[in-house]
Amino acid sequence: MRMTPRSFLASAAALLLGWALLLPARALGEDSKQSQAAAPESASPAEPARSQDGGDRPQGAEAKGASSKGAQDRSAGEGARTRGKGKGKRPRTGRPLEPGSTLPPTNLKKIGDHWTPYDPPDPESFPPEATLHIIVPGDCLWDLADLAFGNPYLWPQIWNENRYILDSHWIYPGDPLLMPARPTVVGEVVPQGQEGAPPAPPVEGPKAPEQAEEPLTAEAPEAEAEAPEAHETRPIERPRAPEEAHAPRTVPKLTPLADETDIRCGGFIAKRDEEPDYFIANQEDEAKMGLTEGDIIYINRGKENGHVEPGTEYSIVVRDGEVRHPITHSRVGVYYKRLGSVKILAGQERTAIAIISLACDEIRTGYDLVPLKVTKLPAKPAPPFDRLQVLSEGKPTGYIVHVKDDTQRVGTGHIVDVDLGFEDGLQAGDYLTVFLPNLAYDKYSAVKYDYTWRNQRYETPEYRHDYHNEYPAKIIGQLVILTTEKNTATAKIIYAVREIEVGDEVEVH
Repeated sequence: MRMTPRSFLASAAALLLGWALLLPARALGEDSKQSQAAAPESASPAEPARSQDGGDRPQGAEAKGASSKGAQDRSAGEGARTRGKGKGKRPRTGRPLEPGSTLPPTNLKKIGDHWTPYDPPDPESFPPEATLHIIVPGDCLWDLADLAFGNPYLWPQIWNENRYILDSHWIYPGDPLLMPARPTVVGEVVPQGQEGAPPAPPVEGPKAPEQAEEPLTAEAPEAEAEAPEAHETRPIERPRAPEEAHAPRTVPKLTPLADETDIRCGGFIAKRDEEPDYFIANQEDEAKMGLTEGDIIYINRGKENGHVEPGTEYSIVVRDGEVRHPITHSRVGVYYKRLGSVKILAGQERTAIAIISLACDEIRTGYDLVPLKVTKLPAKPAPPFDRLQVLSEGKPTGYIVHVKDDTQRVGTGHIVDVDLGFEDGLQAGDYLTVFLPNLAYDKYSAVKYDYTWRNQRYETPEYRHDYHNEYPAKIIGQLVILTTEKNTATAKIIYAVREIEVGDEVEVH
């Protein structure tokens, strides 16, 4: 068949017309499929949305007669405008108190250096062996019970020991808490017949008598059969779940500001230069020049002429020179430096064997021994250090008369001696305030000048002086007493804002 140009054009026109008819039908089919797939997504599967007319119907159901995509766009836009409008008009309300909660107290008062509505006891009134905790920000009785007992539900045990706290919901930093001992928790007793109860013990009946007894007379009443022995049911402690089991922690306890080492390695001022009765007479290793911890020594006293029971301790001392008062230059006494301590192992008639239990410095045979008295300092908080405090009149005052190792200027942690003792009312654990008199300032420059240069005159400025007013003392440190003698005491510097030296004044806190 021969293809003419006219027939070729007619075939091409037919093909174009066919494509024009098929494409809209295909696009319409795809639109219908998309609308069917989008309809379930637009509806809420969980709960219907509340319409304006009060009926419950799925979201997007209002957009009938429009394409699925346009309906969704309009529905989303209207929903966003509705939500935004409702959010702006939502009333704001306060959060109500939870059941059992209380409002904070309003009658706050300042006690010491902190505010509290209660009347807390003085921490110094607690016995030395008591466990004391000072409340810090972030504490609560629930957490403290968890730390101390491993069980936060035992917080009423702490509250019961501190009844000055009227509302357990509100505790205040700075107030003291007396921590009770860890309570003994009794395990749960599961009754018989319930799940987890222990098996019932077998009940033994009365045993038959081996020999027949004589028949009872008419006057004697018939004996009742003995009841079987009741077995005591022991409480069963259910083990904790793995997520609940944890090792209990303890609340950090107050530690003394000075330990036994400070006392055993300190010193003291004796009124007179006396020769002690005891001294190190010999040593086990004769070739050793110096002695240290663990060395065996021999003492010049025994059972007949001394106190040498096993376990008795003596302090090793050496004379360190004479001490004179920094102000009056009078003789205060003789300073003895403690080098360590010895413990008696065995006593003979006139000698004893001992061991060096502590060495603070070089020890040699021939050094003196004096009885060792260690008074443990109470674990109580130090009074607050206030550089702005004004010293009160009437309290005993004295001077620092000696510094250990003859150091010129010392700071926190060093050992010093003062000219106050137990006759002045001092005892181990007391606190002293170190201060300087606030004298008129006289450290002005001694250089004076008066000259003219470039038509300008320069001369020394005239400084003003105040010799009429008495200014408060300058507070520079704080001490804690370690040991006391009759008129002197050994102390440790626990706080210093500047260097402390011999001649600085002290006052009993």
